[in-house]
Amino acid sequence: MTYLLSISIGPVQEFIAAARRTADLRAGSQLLQQLAGHIAAQITQQGGTLIFPASADVPGPNKVVAQIDTDQPSEMVSMLKESATEWLWQQWQRVRERLKAEGVLVNDQLAQEQIAAFLEFYAAWVPLHGDYSAARQRVELLLAGRKVLRDFAQPSSVHGNPKSPLDPSRDCVIILNRKGSWYQVPDNAQQSPSLRFKKTEFLDAISLLKRGQEARDVPSTSLLAARSVLPIAEKRVPDAVETLRAAVRDTHGLVDMGDLMFPARLQEEASAHPVLQQQREQIEEARRKILRSAGVSECPPYYAVLVADGDRMGRLIGMQNTVDKHRALSQAMAGVARQMSEAIQQRDGYCVYAGGDDVLALLPVNRALECAVQLAHLFRKAISFFVTSEDAGGTLSVGVAIAHHLESLQRTLQWAREAEKLAKRQRNALGLALHLRGGAPLEVATSWQKDPYLESWMVWISAFRQGLSHGFPYELLHLAREAEGCHLNAETLRGEARRILNRKQGREAKGGMEPFRQQMEAELEKIHNVHDLEALAHRLIIARFLSRYPEVDV
Repeated sequence: MTYLLSISIGPVQEFIAAARRTADLRAGSQLLQQLAGHIAAQITQQGGTLIFPASADVPGPNKVVAQIDTDQPSEMVSMLKESATEWLWQQWQRVRERLKAEGVLVNDQLAQEQIAAFLEFYAAWVPLHGDYSAARQRVELLLAGRKVLRDFAQPSSVHGNPKSPLDPSRDCVIILNRKGSWYQVPDNAQQSPSLRFKKTEFLDAISLLKRGQEARDVPSTSLLAARSVLPIAEKRVPDAVETLRAAVRDTHGLVDMGDLMFPARLQEEASAHPVLQQQREQIEEARRKILRSAGVSECPPYYAVLVADGDRMGRLIGMQNTVDKHRALSQAMAGVARQMSEAIQQRDGYCVYAGGDDVLALLPVNRALECAVQLAHLFRKAISFFVTSEDAGGTLSVGVAIAHHLESLQRTLQWAREAEKLAKRQRNALGLALHLRGGAPLEVATSWQKDPYLESWMVWISAFRQGLSHGFPYELLHLAREAEGCHLNAETLRGEARRILNRKQGREAKGGMEPFRQQMEAELEKIHNVHDLEALAHRLIIARFLSRYPEVDV
C-alpha cells in the first residue's frame, strides 16, 4: 500500500541558537541539515519517493515528506528513527575521539545519556489513494497533533556538577580541573585552535557536539563588523589588509582579522599570543591606514543578523494538489536557496542556513538592507509560478537586528527573531531593529509591496550623508511626544514636521540635499497621526545611524 509520510526532527530553534560562537551556530545548523539528509537518503534506499526535499542531495530542512510503498509503515518509521539516532551517536563518537586527542576527557555515561535524550523525532502517515491534497492536509494535521504530545524527559544530573552555560538544563560533561574552590576547563583545551574553550566554558554533550565539528572559515561577529570597511580597504590599500592577513596566519587561526581591527581586542589577543605582540606596531599602522581609506576614525563595532521566513507557505503547499507539483515547488525552493546563499556571500555576509523559505545569515551593517531587498526579490521570482492568487503566500518576511559585535550571540539571534515577528504582523515586509549599547531598542517595519527597493530608506540615509542635521529625527520624536493627547490634526503635524525639516537642513547642506527634497517632503505627507510621526522619527534615527557607515562600491 502507498502511504504519505511526514517526518519532523528537532529541536531546531533552541538547538541552533544555543551558541557562543558563530562557528557553533553554523555547526548546529549543519548537523540538523545532515541529519535530515540522512533520513531522506534512508527513505530513498527503502524505495520511497521524496517530495520535500525533492532530493536527498539537497541540504535538508528539519522536515521530510515522502511517498512510501509498504504494508508496515510503523516498522519503516521505527527503522528511520533508529537510523537517525545511530547517525547522531556516530557523530558524537567522532567528536569524543577528537576531544580525547586534544586531551579533553568527558564523563562518558552522562554524555551518553544526554546524546540519547536529545533527538526529537515525530512522524505521521496516511494512506495515499489518489487525492494528494486531502492526504497531505490529513498527515500534517496528525503530525502537528503528535508534536503537541511531545515527551518532556527529566535531564540526567550529577550533584555538584556545573551547569552548561548554553543550556542550563544539562550538566557539564567535561572532566574539569579544580583550582581551590573553582573549576576550570583544562589548559590544553583552551589552547586548542579548533576547540578554543574559555576557562569557564563548562559545556554539555550537545554543545560539545557542535563545538567538535570541523568549522573552517566561519567569521566571528567582530570580523562581520569589520567587513563594513575591509572590502573598501582591500581595493584602496591592499598592502595594509595583507599585513593583517599575515598576522592572522602567524597565529595559526587563533585570531581573525576582526580581532585586529578593535584596539581592545588586539590588546587582549596580543597578551595571549607573543607573535602578535611582536607585530603590534605594524598591525596598529595597518589598521589606521585601513580606517583612513574607508573614511572612518574607528572600526564600526556593529553587525547585522538577518532571518527570513516565507509567508503562508502552508497554504501555498496546500494548493499543490499533486505529488509532482509539490516536488516542483520543493525543487524551486532548493534552487532559490542556492541563489540566496550566493547573494549573501556577494555582500560579504555569511550564510548560516538557506532553505528557500527559511534563511539565517550574518552581514556587515552597510550591506544588510541591500541583501534583504535581494533575498525578497529572489524569493518572489522563484515562487511566482506557483502563486495563483493574492492570498496564496509566496512572499518573504525578513527580520534584521543590528547589534554590537560583543553582544551575546544568543540574545542577538532572539532580537532578529523578534524583528522577523514584527515583519510577520503585516507579512511581505522588512522588520528592522537597532540595538545600541546604552540605548533603547528601536524597531521599524517596511512593506515590500509599498517599497520593494527600500527607496524611502535610501533617501533619508543619503540626506544625512549630505548634511541633514542629525538632530532632525529627535526633534520629530519630541514633537510626537508633545502632540500626544493634544488631538492635533494631520495637516498641523505635517506642517510642523516640514518647518523642522526646513530649519534642520542648514544653509550649506541645502544644495546637497536638493535631489532628495521632493522625496523627503513626500515622506512627510504620509504622516496622518502621532503614531505615524513617531514611527517616522524611529526610522530616521536608524537611517541616521546607517548613514555613518561608509558606502560600498557595488
